[in-house]
Amino acid sequence: MSLHPWVSFVVMPLFALANAGVTFGEISLEHAATAHVLWTTALALVLGKPVGVLLASYIAIKLRLCKLPADMGMGGLVLIGLLAGIGFTMAIFVANLAFANEPELLGAAKLGVVAGSALAAVLGLVFGMLLRRLRANASASESVA
Repeated sequence: MSLHPWVSFVVMPLFALANAGVTFGEISLEHAATAHVLWTTALALVLGKPVGVLLASYIAIKLRLCKLPADMGMGGLVLIGLLAGIGFTMAIFVANLAFANEPELLGAAKLGVVAGSALAAVLGLVFGMLLRRLRANASASESVA
């Protein structure tokens, strides 16, 4: 059995979280402000980053600044947008700047970053599997015809 999947998908993310200073001890979701920070941070990663990636890419394509690879459609671009929501280093850096003097809000923001990144990963995985299945079905129907 190879250790590569365990190292890539478990050990490295845990190591990155530990090195980023992510602790959850100071989080209390009893206050509306902490819950608000948690949910808006998570939604910003899950919705905001994909919308930004898709919009910027669409504008660049329409302005003919770039073009999609021949074998990539808009579905692939949507997948890239969904996967853009993964990534916590910069988000945690910004949270540290924004909530330096408010440890409770900082903890909520960090939890929102981790939850948003995890949700973005799951959404990207599910969408990627669906996209792969659709492509396989399309190529199978083309070879039959």
